[in-house]
Amino acid sequence: MKRVAAAIVFLFLSRLSLAADVPVDEAIDYKLSYSYFHTKTLHANDLNLRAGKNDQSFWIAGYQENPSDFNQIRSGYERTDRFAYLKLISSLQIASHGFIGGSINAEIGAPFYALVGYGRTNLKPYSNINFDPNDSITLGAGWHVDKDFNIALYGVQDNRVVDRQRITHLTATKQLLEDQKLVLDIFNKSGPPDIQGQSIHAVGASVTYDINRYFMRLAYDPKVNFTQDNMMRVSLGMHF
Repeated sequence: MKRVAAAIVFLFLSRLSLAADVPVDEAIDYKLSYSYFHTKTLHANDLNLRAGKNDQSFWIAGYQENPSDFNQIRSGYERTDRFAYLKLISSLQIASHGFIGGSINAEIGAPFYALVGYGRTNLKPYSNINFDPNDSITLGAGWHVDKDFNIALYGVQDNRVVDRQRITHLTATKQLLEDQKLVLDIFNKSGPPDIQGQSIHAVGASVTYDINRYFMRLAYDPKVNFTQDNMMRVSLGMHF
């Protein structure tokens, strides 16, 4: 984790020193983010550097969890392909401990659209810091109300590891001003009882606020990864 952090800081400083020499239309958008995760039984840190240009992005990140002392380095690639009434988002991720995973998601139609997605991993050890299962299918619908407002309702269901694990999301994205954006995600989590027979059912939420180059995300994730733990998440970051 320390090596990853040092590498990310080095890339960050290198980017700042070169930024003035890069034409605006050729500039790469870098995003540096730090996230903290907390439950009654663990706390974890994640440092992520993402570089994006022309609907493509690459990232490198490091995750550290205590008291288990679990560490994982990961990197990935994502691209968006746009057609007349179709947007495809595909991604590939690799991580230490032998993990490999990928996904493809489609947005079909406009301004009303259908959402369809599919994700798969090789089931190697991986600390899932997403809200949703990685081995899953996604089905839903949305509406681009106008260029500044979008709403969507969709479900992500595990279709490989534990049947009936499902998270249903209601999201709203609003461009407040030219340099400000608000994203609200309310989700319902449900699944079969755990091995002790305790219920897996809860409602959580996250809110993300972007202002100029900076952003902050706060989230409450109950029954995190379909356990009995409730997680608080805080993320801070900047574009440069």
